[in-house]
Amino acid sequence: MIDYRQQNQKFEALIRQYQGLAFTVAYSVLLDAQESLDLVQNAFVKALHEPRFIEEGFNHKSWLVKVVRNDALNLRKSWWRKLKLLADFRECDRPDASPELCELFAREQSIARLREALQDLSDDEREIVALRFAAGCSYEQIAEQLGIKIGTVMSRLARVKEKIAGIMGDGYCD
Repeated sequence: MIDYRQQNQKFEALIRQYQGLAFTVAYSVLLDAQESLDLVQNAFVKALHEPRFIEEGFNHKSWLVKVVRNDALNLRKSWWRKLKLLADFRECDRPDASPELCELFAREQSIARLREALQDLSDDEREIVALRFAAGCSYEQIAEQLGIKIGTVMSRLARVKEKIAGIMGDGYCD
């Protein structure tokens, strides 16, 4: 007999364990907190419908990273999201634009520079950064996940750090 209460508790524990990782992976692709939260929620709905997800031997981390990354890339490519982003930036150009919104953009210069640095990265570079620093994956795990050599992972990460340091200023990625 299936113990649904025990399954629910196990699923809730997995959500608590991996929600930060899933959000970080989504945000590294989308660079939008609200879109990332929505995407993470959808990923856990998919996990709920994946019977293997609560099994002991199942690789939860790998499955979630793959689902979230693929969904985020698909969302980023969507036409609706591009229209939404254009509308958001257009709001600041209006004479009656909310001063709080414009002040928020002005106050968060370092976040904007970091976002700019992340946008300048290729999808492959951004993915490696998310897997290494957000997901905490080792070089070996990243190489296995992406199907590339460990040396490629290491050299890409070194180049990414240099790019980010160049945008953020000296000493940022030490």
